[in-house]
Amino acid sequence: MGVRKATIEDAGAMSLIHSQTWKKAYVDFISAEYLKNISDEGWIPLFSRALRENIHQAAVYETDKRITGTITFGKARKDSSWETMQYTGQIHPDEGEIISLYVLPNYWSTKQGYELMKFAVEALKSQGFKSCFLWVIKNNARAVNFYMRFGFKSKGQLMNVMLAGLPVTEEKYELIF
Repeated sequence: MGVRKATIEDAGAMSLIHSQTWKKAYVDFISAEYLKNISDEGWIPLFSRALRENIHQAAVYETDKRITGTITFGKARKDSSWETMQYTGQIHPDEGEIISLYVLPNYWSTKQGYELMKFAVEALKSQGFKSCFLWVIKNNARAVNFYMRFGFKSKGQLMNVMLAGLPVTEEKYELIF
C-alpha cells in the first residue's frame, strides 16, 4: 500500500481516476453534458504512450490492491497541452512540472494527494530540478488550497485555455526546493 512508480499496466486505472475525478472536481467549471460523456477508458492511449515512451514520469497510490490516486510529472513542457506532450529543457532547464494529480473522490482528504505530491517532488529534486510548477483552475478553491498547504505559491501568471469548449483561467503555482 502507498505510492509506487507507475507502469504501463497502470494506464487503465490512471485513466479511470482522471475520468471519475474530473466528473466530481470540475462540476463547477465544465458543462455537465461534457462531464457525463467522459469515458473511463479515454486517457488509456495517452497514458500508455507516455509511460511506454518515457515522455513523463508517473506514480500511483494503492489502497487494498486498488489504485486510487495518480500523479504525472517531469521536466517542464513547452506548452500545457496534453495532446502535444512537448517538453523542453531550454525554457526552464532547472524547473520540473507537476502535470496532473488526481485521487478518486472517495479518497479525498486521506493524505493520498500529499503522499503522491511528496513522491513527485522528491523525484524531481533527485533529478537536479531546483523548483517545480503547476497550472490550476484559478477558481478551484479545493485544489488551490491543497497546493498552497503543500508550499506552492502563486506566480501571478494567468493563462486562458479552452477546457471542454469553455474558456477557463488557469493560474501558475511554483514550489522552490
